[in-house]
Amino acid sequence: MSSADAPAGANPKPEWRHTLILSAKSGGQQFLALLFLIVLSACQSRGPASPTEGPAVGAITPAAPLATKPLAVATATEAAALALPTAAPSSTPRPTPAPSASGYSLRFYGTGRQDADRLKIRLDPPVPADIGAADFTLEFWLKAEAGSNRAGPVTCGANTAWINGNVVVDRDRFNQDRKFGLSLAEGRAVFGVSGQGTGDLTVCGRTDLRDGRWHHVAVQRRRADGYLWLFVDGRLEAEADGPDGDISYPDGAPPGRPGEPWCRGPGNAWGGACRNDPFLVIGAEKHDADQDGGTLAAPLYPAFTGWVDELRLSGVLRYTADFEPPAGPFETDVDTLALYHFDEGPEGTCTLTVADSAGAPGGPADGECRNGGPEMPGPEFSPDNPFSSKGP
Repeated sequence: MSSADAPAGANPKPEWRHTLILSAKSGGQQFLALLFLIVLSACQSRGPASPTEGPAVGAITPAAPLATKPLAVATATEAAALALPTAAPSSTPRPTPAPSASGYSLRFYGTGRQDADRLKIRLDPPVPADIGAADFTLEFWLKAEAGSNRAGPVTCGANTAWINGNVVVDRDRFNQDRKFGLSLAEGRAVFGVSGQGTGDLTVCGRTDLRDGRWHHVAVQRRRADGYLWLFVDGRLEAEADGPDGDISYPDGAPPGRPGEPWCRGPGNAWGGACRNDPFLVIGAEKHDADQDGGTLAAPLYPAFTGWVDELRLSGVLRYTADFEPPAGPFETDVDTLALYHFDEGPEGTCTLTVADSAGAPGGPADGECRNGGPEMPGPEFSPDNPFSSKGP
């Protein structure tokens, strides 16, 4: 390129170029010197870089022979195409990941009155949490202190004696069939089921759980024949052939009306209708029967005192043999019908909605904290949980 070919203001510096050629040796070095000359000439033809154009002084810009424009003057579209790729939000829905560690649990104080100190999950209109029409597994973590939950032993067998323990999970229907629940009797997990005209059965665990430690409890029912399993800390403690049939809550069924003095509700607001029938209740006997027709001093249907965490309801039989309890919070999968981490927080009174994070079709079935109690209002969010010892 001659000086006449250079843009105005450019300095081709012919003497420097000539010196390079003369200093090159023969063979391959001559070729390299010539290549350097061509690149240098191309850069000189553009003139001096503007303050906003081109690389910084001393940078080496590789030639791009297929480009129609220098990168410095590329369009915004081209520049974006040449930029490093960045992660874009996916249009494909993804399950909400479970937290890496559980932050809170729910603590209950055994109030057993005024529809308080419990978690309520509505099952009708139908939601996936209304288990019992097919196989299911119901599992959670539980902690109870020594000396708490003083309900005595119950007779296991063809009865509904589970209701006389300190009730942890209540999906009862007042004086009607198609129901189930779990309680602590003499500190041991007991699980009971009633079929639709097919009988009742209560199975009993062997381990006293009132030791101030977290325990994993899982119960299962096989729909085909009503067979029941009860696992504590991954060990099978009870199994039996239970009542057959569908034990889910009947769609659209009206609440029971057993008559006086039952189901009065807070401040007699229920008028004798057992309005908690279509709920799964955690931490209490759902009808407050001791308040209405018994005695709170020596309750026949006492509420649970302690902690519950990581409640999961599944539409399959998850365990076929002894197993190792999970080392962290549950993650949702295609068989998870409802899942409650109880991590909403902060520490203290729970008066809000507790999220069902399962993501199951037809859900969610969020829970409602019903806080209250004469001395220690519950439930509360507690930092004590099975995976990090932060509580008492």
